Amino acid sequence: MRMMAEIEPPTEQDPLVGRRVLTVEDEGITQMQLGRILRLAGMVQIGMATNGPQGVALALQERPEIILMDINMPGDYNGLEATRRILEEYQTCIVMMTAYTDCTDQAKQAGAQGYIVKPIDRMTLLPCIRQALTGGDG
Repeated sequence: MRMMAEIEPPTEQDPLVGRRVLTVEDEGITQMQLGRILRLAGMVQIGMATNGPQGVALALQERPEIILMDINMPGDYNGLEATRRILEEYQTCIVMMTAYTDCTDQAKQAGAQGYIVKPIDRMTLLPCIRQALTGGDG
């Protein structure tokens, strides 16, 4: 019986290594999961927010290169509105995360560079972030 392969450390050529990332997600377990995936990929999680207004405030303060943004969260406004507000102030790579498959058009209209359907794991998240960074559709 073959054991599951070890996670290979990121290489210096990987465009994700050293990138500063903000995660905006109201589920604690998902936040922890994202933090682990980012860390193992050589990225730096510079902050965590649990709702749209917190996400906007942290993004404008910290200016991350990548934002992973949940769409449906509690608070005054959701991830779509938070994305619009952030992009009005500065350009960054935002990847929307949701449990729903029918929000792709809304995410693109808000300005997101990528879109991923939950549940999320490193095999789906990292390629999506890479594609969003390089101008793909995510």
